[in-house]
Amino acid sequence: MPKKSFYIFLTALLGVMLFLILHRSVVFFYLYLLAAGVITTDLSYYQFLAIDYFTLTLTLMFGGWYGIWLGMYWYEKVYGENSRGGFVDNLSRHLFLGRKDGKLEAQLAAAKERVEEDVWQLEDLADAAVAEVAAAKPARRKIVRKPAAKKVKRKVV
Repeated sequence: MPKKSFYIFLTALLGVMLFLILHRSVVFFYLYLLAAGVITTDLSYYQFLAIDYFTLTLTLMFGGWYGIWLGMYWYEKVYGENSRGGFVDNLSRHLFLGRKDGKLEAQLAAAKERVEEDVWQLEDLADAAVAEVAAAKPARRKIVRKPAAKKVKRKVV
């Protein structure tokens, strides 16, 4: 469970940083266009700071929400759903188009043929073993006789 919590915390942090970069880029281009004279506005400096602060707060909240959602989604994709390959295997399966899944089917078909061939060889060996046992003469057991124990005479008193 700590692994999942740490994973979600880091993705929430990533979401906040991504949205912060997006917000600061938008503000930068707005100020650039304003300074270049492309757009004009009637906002005072303090009104612009209030709007900037409000949008920054919203951006950070949405960034955190997006990061938590992203962490829960990708945690299930990478570590859940009975997938054992991990992060790199998951990315290679979903993102790289050059990877063919037909390779696995070819390997499975080759293994199936090899197993069938081995089963036939095993049956042939079993038939040969049965024939060998039937042709063999039964071994005679040697009877070993132990000498009888000496009877002890008891004296009656």
